[in-house]
Amino acid sequence: MPVPGSHGADVPPAAALDLRDLPNLGASRERALATCAEFAATLADALGAEPGVVAVAAAGSLGRLEIASDSDLDGIVVIADALDEAAADELAARVYGALANGPLRLPKAAGIFRSPVRAATLCDPAVRGVLDEAPAVFGKRIQCLLDARALHGATAFAALQRRILEWYAGPVLGVAPQAQFTPLLNDLQRYVHAYAGWQHYKLERGTDDGWYLRQAKLRTSRVLTFAGLLLLLGESSRRCDKLDWLHAHLGLTPLERVQAVMSAHDPAAFRRLAATYEAAHALLADPGRRAALVAASPTDPAGLARPHPACFAEIHRLGGELMRGLTRFVLERRDDWDPDFFAYLLL
Repeated sequence: MPVPGSHGADVPPAAALDLRDLPNLGASRERALATCAEFAATLADALGAEPGVVAVAAAGSLGRLEIASDSDLDGIVVIADALDEAAADELAARVYGALANGPLRLPKAAGIFRSPVRAATLCDPAVRGVLDEAPAVFGKRIQCLLDARALHGATAFAALQRRILEWYAGPVLGVAPQAQFTPLLNDLQRYVHAYAGWQHYKLERGTDDGWYLRQAKLRTSRVLTFAGLLLLLGESSRRCDKLDWLHAHLGLTPLERVQAVMSAHDPAAFRRLAATYEAAHALLADPGRRAALVAASPTDPAGLARPHPACFAEIHRLGGELMRGLTRFVLERRDDWDPDFFAYLLL
């Protein structure tokens, strides 16, 4: 067993997820857990107790434990605050070099997940509320709370997640525990709507990525991921131990979070939602369907006005069911969750 705070293969176990009638999600989960264990062992061998690497986490499909055959690795490399840029970049390259022969593609070289980040940068009080913060910082911070799962330095990563929650709590929740997690709710909504707006007009098409594939992900796995944190915030809204309660639930995957909250109020609603998500996941895990979505994707604004192709119709329908089911559940909690939570959610 790894020593607490060490950098061994201390990957936290996944919470129990009811996988009855969810064979595709179950198969993806098994592959993802095996991949996490493989990456953890690789990083333990490659890094040992390297003090410059505080933690390495996986976000995206691996963090959700929902990988498919062509999933890539959305990694978050947290490095020591004292390191200079050259040393930080060298350690990040060392991390990804160790994982290069693994079962998942590495993050894109120009993407936000390839660059390392410091805890001090993510938790700098001076940047609270800054609107033009770099996406590489804002994106990693919110991703740490949305779906990230430690591959290396799990104890340190859990401590970072708590620091981020404290950063969002600011001075208010410490003296008024009945208050809401308003800054975090605001940033979650900011991220959701900015992400959706960005994706709507992102018309680049590559060999394995295109507008319809990105929209299919947005309406299914992305929506479920956003909802996982939103439901935790709603469920915690009447509690006076919000920070501790939220931190204790961050180890759950998005689907586990949704299950935990929905099943406590309406188990049948969760089973319906899970069946819809299973069907959408099965479609998106099909390489032929993904290729068709990419091939049909528009590359100019005029293409957005054309009717959806047949390959997108069923995923679009399932995504609509998913969003409506989550919306109904949230609205039905108006007597269970704090009224201020709904006010901040809507206004």
